[in-house]
Amino acid sequence: MDMEASVETLSEAFGFVVSEGFLKAIKAAHARSPDEPHMGLNKFGLELGGPLYAFVGGSSAQSLRCPQMPPEFFPFAVRRSRPDVYVGLLVDHPDMEGEPNTTYAVCVPEHPERSGVVARDEQELFRWLGAHLDALDELGVTRRSNSYDPDAVRESRRSQICYQTADKFGVVVPEENAPLALLHHEMRSILIEQRDLGKVRQAGAGAIKVGAPGAALALARDLTWFLGHRDHWYQLATELYVGAYAVLRRPLLTRIVRREWVRLYGSKGS
Repeated sequence: MDMEASVETLSEAFGFVVSEGFLKAIKAAHARSPDEPHMGLNKFGLELGGPLYAFVGGSSAQSLRCPQMPPEFFPFAVRRSRPDVYVGLLVDHPDMEGEPNTTYAVCVPEHPERSGVVARDEQELFRWLGAHLDALDELGVTRRSNSYDPDAVRESRRSQICYQTADKFGVVVPEENAPLALLHHEMRSILIEQRDLGKVRQAGAGAIKVGAPGAALALARDLTWFLGHRDHWYQLATELYVGAYAVLRRPLLTRIVRREWVRLYGSKGS
């Protein structure tokens, strides 16, 4: 392990506060596979990477992000398969202060029905992964935590979100009066299906102008999911992200959006 893992160093790598349970899991992965710590969760078919590269090494030094992923999703592991399955933390409002972030999600760009929030803490995460290790306690999965209710996890997330989105993660923002045309996922899908850049830009910018940045964010998320693999649509989504995050005061997410535009397409969006 090149860098010593601690709550502080991991939080700095991710850009927000992580939990003691997450630290314990990363240290356990290293202990289970000291020569190749990035394969410490291979029992689940997972390879660690992304923000964890400095701590576990391996082949995933580059970002694990795909164009369809929302900025709020921070992938730290991937199951190489057909299709690839990404596991990460879902953080609606990243901050280096406050409570640790422990919402875990899965993103499968080719299969949205398999994406979404899967756990509210490390205990549930490893239960979801099918924890059947010989020594569960090594990964922080206590013997008494042998139940996992996916419906309860999904309902917990549904109670938080303000807008359903195509990526199945949803948008969490303060209460706002959303423009009717952007209120529901189906309405935004119809708008996007028309493939009219001007209309989509006008709808998103209009939402920000009337004090509904969450609606613009939901539109950007849907746009990213459906058309993020095309540079001109990704650039428009970047514009909407930046505008919405500026109002919502989410600077880390703004930086991620700009960085991904550079990484994927080689120049900054507006």
